[in-house]
Amino acid sequence: MRGAFGYQILNFQRMYYENTGVTQYNRLNTAFDKVFDKAVLNKSMPLEYNSYYIEDGDFWKIDNITLGYNFKPNLVKYIKNMRVYVATLNTFTITGYSGIDPEVNRIGLAPGNDERDKYPTVRTFTFGANLTF
Repeated sequence: MRGAFGYQILNFQRMYYENTGVTQYNRLNTAFDKVFDKAVLNKSMPLEYNSYYIEDGDFWKIDNITLGYNFKPNLVKYIKNMRVYVATLNTFTITGYSGIDPEVNRIGLAPGNDERDKYPTVRTFTFGANLTF
């Protein structure tokens, strides 16, 4: 398990895909929502940085869960020990962040920026068996 708390993220995906001035790309349904219950943002390119797109980045992740079962020794004639298991990586994330992944770069030249064109973190499932002959 791991997590990070007490930092904020600039959500570039929302800033770009909620921009009503961008016509060559699809927009999110939330593009025409009133910002701070006042008015719809109506900005064209280039994008304007706005505090509306700053979100809390707190998260807690369960990275790895492995469940296994060891069978009794000599259960099968030529197998001394046998273990079967299932494992997951990037199992789940608890967060209030609306972007793809709240785990963004917090150091370097652009800390706290959730880049627009990044690939999401994948979830992996592994099934296996360990046999000793």
